[in-house]
Amino acid sequence: MKNFWIYALAVVSFCSCGNKGQNYPYTLQTVDTFFNYHLASDVKVPLMIRSCIDGDGKEYLYFQNSILADLLIYDIHNEALVKRVKFEVEGPDAIEGGFLDGFTMTDCNHIYISSLAKPELYVTDTTGCIKRKMSYAEAVDGYKPECCFLDNGAFQFIDGKLYLPQGVNFRFGKEVMEKSALLCRLDTLSGEVEALPVKFPPVGGIIRRGSPGNANTYYQFCYNGQEFVYSFEYMDDLMVVNPLTHQVEYKALRSRYIGEMKPFSSESTNDAVVQRELCEHPSYGKIIYDSCNRVYYRVVYVPQEIDKDVDALSLFRTGRKQFSIMILDEDFNVIGEHLFPSYTYNPQLSFVSKGKLYISLNNIMNPDYSDDVIRFQMVELTKNTQE
Repeated sequence: MKNFWIYALAVVSFCSCGNKGQNYPYTLQTVDTFFNYHLASDVKVPLMIRSCIDGDGKEYLYFQNSILADLLIYDIHNEALVKRVKFEVEGPDAIEGGFLDGFTMTDCNHIYISSLAKPELYVTDTTGCIKRKMSYAEAVDGYKPECCFLDNGAFQFIDGKLYLPQGVNFRFGKEVMEKSALLCRLDTLSGEVEALPVKFPPVGGIIRRGSPGNANTYYQFCYNGQEFVYSFEYMDDLMVVNPLTHQVEYKALRSRYIGEMKPFSSESTNDAVVQRELCEHPSYGKIIYDSCNRVYYRVVYVPQEIDKDVDALSLFRTGRKQFSIMILDEDFNVIGEHLFPSYTYNPQLSFVSKGKLYISLNNIMNPDYSDDVIRFQMVELTKNTQE
């Protein structure tokens, strides 16, 4: 009996140390503060959003109306629709082929949109008139960039040059990962295009056109003022890229809710089955840099079995079942991770404003879900008082 109690005490002591080691100095706290952006009857809740700050400090939230050549711009803080810009897809002021996710707004006078039909960039404003067209079809070394139409991050201006995110380039066949450029750089004055010598990291799974394994090449990224920080969906580590020196570093990280990350694969040819598997497989999502608090927020979709009567595709598009958010300091140390309740939020629709994180409540399974409004709740970074 004495040995039993010694063993039990040792187990309790070990578990206590383990739990204490999991306590982080920071956490996230939801606040009863909300933003509500009302939508017209012919506008759909977006799959992604972006935000920007213009020269006088005014903040805007902007997004595309489904797959239409239609951009909506809202004032973040007064929640008002500032402008709805409908672009032409035919004629002299047309964005040829329309666009999908490939756009960035630096202010109301400068909007950059990539054509869905070919590697061409359109410079426009809230009038919808095309001011300039620039091709990025071929880099100076002969590399042929891909069209920018993935929801992986906004185009970024650095020293007058526009950095364009790239998807894998299937022209390279079996060497698609080793030879695909992760970034292209467009000089908006000269029109010169460069393919940066930064390639996709090696990932598991089958990478070929039309394969479910292509999900392993998907990523989100943010810019911290000096570097691009990449969060690949099925890779624990972050990839940090200096766009000027082309230096690449990997920062070893792992969510406490995932364990060992495994590449996504599926043996099914049924779209509904693959969609459900994607919904249930753990992965990493959006990464945001908060310059006020000098921290990163990295979304983690935790492994979850979803209810059988749930439409997997709709859930996948509106935030999945449950997620956490990792909090990282400027040196990419994990200083917190907060688990959010199931079927409540959509972290794909999230942004930072004035040091506060805002996350959408437009999860399709949320009882308060509405097609008529995009609703955000404020989430504050706070010191963890838990012992």
